[in-house]
Amino acid sequence: MNSVSFKLARSELSRGFKGFWIYLACLALGTAAIAAAGSVTETFSRGVAGEARSLLGADAQFTTAQRRPTAVERAFAESLGTISETVSLDVMGAANDVRAQVDVTAVDGGYPLIGKAVLSGTETELQAALARRGDRWGVVVTQSFLDTFGVAMGDAVEIGPVAGVVTARLDLSPDRIGTPGTFGPEATVALDAMAEAERLSPGQLFRSIVRILFKPGQTFAAAEKTFNESFPDEGTRLRGPEDAVDGLQNLLQTLNSFLAVIGIAALVAGGVGVAQATAAFLDSRRQSIAVLKVFGADAATIRSAYLLQLGVLALVGALAGTALGAAAPYLLAVFAGGAIPIPQALGLYPVALLKALTLGVLAAAVFALPAIGQARATRPASLFRRIGEAERTSAPWIERGWAIGAAAALAGLAVATSYRPALTAMILVGAMVTAGVFVVAAILVKRLAKAASAGARGFWRLALANLGGPGSLAPTIVPALGLGLALLVLVVSVQTNLIRQITDTAPANAPSLVFSQIPNAKVASFNDVLNANGVDTENPDAYRQAPFLLARVIALKGKPLVESEVAESERWVVRGETSLTYFAEAPPETVLVAGSWWDADYAGPLLVSVEEDAAKGLGVGVGDTIGYRIAGREVTATVASLRKVDWGTFGIGSNTAFILSPGTLEAANPAYVAIAKATPEQESEIVAALGTDLREVVVFQTRPALETAARVFGQIALAVNAAAGIVTLAGLLVLLGTFASLARKRRREAALLKVFGASRGEILGLYATEFAVAAGIAALVGTMIGVGASWPIVTYVFEATWSLPWQPAAWVMGAAIFVSALGGAFVGLSTLSRTPADVLRTP
Repeated sequence: MNSVSFKLARSELSRGFKGFWIYLACLALGTAAIAAAGSVTETFSRGVAGEARSLLGADAQFTTAQRRPTAVERAFAESLGTISETVSLDVMGAANDVRAQVDVTAVDGGYPLIGKAVLSGTETELQAALARRGDRWGVVVTQSFLDTFGVAMGDAVEIGPVAGVVTARLDLSPDRIGTPGTFGPEATVALDAMAEAERLSPGQLFRSIVRILFKPGQTFAAAEKTFNESFPDEGTRLRGPEDAVDGLQNLLQTLNSFLAVIGIAALVAGGVGVAQATAAFLDSRRQSIAVLKVFGADAATIRSAYLLQLGVLALVGALAGTALGAAAPYLLAVFAGGAIPIPQALGLYPVALLKALTLGVLAAAVFALPAIGQARATRPASLFRRIGEAERTSAPWIERGWAIGAAAALAGLAVATSYRPALTAMILVGAMVTAGVFVVAAILVKRLAKAASAGARGFWRLALANLGGPGSLAPTIVPALGLGLALLVLVVSVQTNLIRQITDTAPANAPSLVFSQIPNAKVASFNDVLNANGVDTENPDAYRQAPFLLARVIALKGKPLVESEVAESERWVVRGETSLTYFAEAPPETVLVAGSWWDADYAGPLLVSVEEDAAKGLGVGVGDTIGYRIAGREVTATVASLRKVDWGTFGIGSNTAFILSPGTLEAANPAYVAIAKATPEQESEIVAALGTDLREVVVFQTRPALETAARVFGQIALAVNAAAGIVTLAGLLVLLGTFASLARKRRREAALLKVFGASRGEILGLYATEFAVAAGIAALVGTMIGVGASWPIVTYVFEATWSLPWQPAAWVMGAAIFVSALGGAFVGLSTLSRTPADVLRTP
């Protein structure tokens, strides 16, 4: 790079950004998306990490299921510092002739150890609000509880076996994220109240959490080591603050990966606009380049001059996008901060911003270098005359090599800095393949249009000739618009299928009532209540029941369980307790993929049937053994069969990871669970009837939960659609650039058509048709790719039923064609803004 290159670049840059707004906008959009993804993720991740101790509610905690901590466990916790115990359980609440399931948190006098519960009502201090008042205990409830039961402050309520009175509303919990009661009624009561009512006896369904606030000098590492040595066989572990936020951090990082890929896709889609703007700019400088070559400027000097100029412009566009991305967390805090309950640490995060800036500049290099190479390699004689597309020199291999290197660097940086490199790499490969498909489609469209124009007449001949000839729209519109539409259709297709699953398929297959904690000795009485209220308990399509136990997997193939050796996707079966049941006969929907079911009268050693994916994750097969701890007792079962489970079917027990053989677990007298299909009227009657003789049975009504799930998912889907729309916006920016470029190029053509008798309407129709056909091809191919890609995601990732989302796909296609046709008409209007004489005499 020499002084001549610098002078040429400075001279060109002094003219400003005219003709480069689309170039800058395309780069800024993609860069902003990547910078915003990184900045927002860092804002929330650091906010969550900073509040990890508060979210855990202590320095450490451990959990026990179906029992409270033993005296030895409690003494150990007290040796570490100040402790507090809370219990989570489900009970039936009752007030004003309304009975409904309530999520209950029972707390002791030391709760909370960190932070403060925010209350409103007659009491503002939690412990005072929970104190006994005569023969009733104080109850703190959520707004959803007040709405469900129609109660107010001071009203009497029943919280399972506890007689209570509402003393305050819980507005904020110190160790939780979000508004309390979002997914149903919740209540907080004193731990002594539940213990006094004998609701916390061993074997009942509840979860006890012991939180510990360390005394000075105590460290988590030392406490964890002592805990593991003291309680090696208890099946529980000490958790620190980082465990409280692991799941949320994983979600945030996954979201960051998704949004970053969206940004890269926007850069790729907008890259066509970058290439188009670069080519148009260099085309406007062809006489200057020719003069420079005639006076001795070598190719390296010309390349350096325009590399420097376009590099500065790329840096400006990328910096603008980076600045927008850096502002994203602040804008989010201003406009939606109150609606997002996740802790935030607002700030500028250089690593995320530098990554976005680098990716933006690399994207500009990928798409601008070939055009620069083509311009500097063209012969001076060709540059002095108006050359057609067929005469243009192809980009030399040196610029092609640099572009390929920039593309590799872009992909490498994206993958290396991703939280999920394999997923990001897979998506990028998919995007590259998709972009290749659109390039091939554009070539085919151009060739087919050229061939078809030979046999066409009149209006259609002109439209097809334009599509198939030099200056065709296809190579520009099809890849740029198609890639954005493919991603948008993919997201909309997945969203449509999942919402349909929640609102239509799930209600049709799912039970309307779910019952838990049915006493073992009262199963027959429970069935009588349901029969008396219209549920045929003999009909497996309307009613199912099964014994229910919580167990912990402690050994595989005779060796102690090592959680890290279990496939991550299946660790849910070994984290904490998992539910299991036992049956003599296989449920009706059972599909065995290996082994066989035991005989109905089997009475031998314990056997187990394992869900096939869980078996793969655990690394077990037929004949292997699995060790469980159930109600404090260790048992070992031999795998008798593997079975395929359709989690969306009407079943209970059958859709669990483990089904054991009968003859061993009956001695535990387990509680039962049941599901039933009923009309809304029957639901009310059954809930009321159970409140008379079977008050301990908890009834969960699924209809409100599905409605809430559909509403929440719809809100999430709106945000995802907006993110995916960024790529489509990049494609639209390319369209705008194409409109402007063609408006200049087609003036002479429009003038000639007018001279030869074409009407104003015919010229407008010609360009509208040309744009609509090109956009229609892009929309059709993009829709096919998006819809096709949605099938494996819906079927295998979400394990839902897929159906063709023809309506949203049709809307996307129609909108794309309409916008493009409208843009073509505007191109026509622009070409007609000058008289034919003025256009034709202009050189």
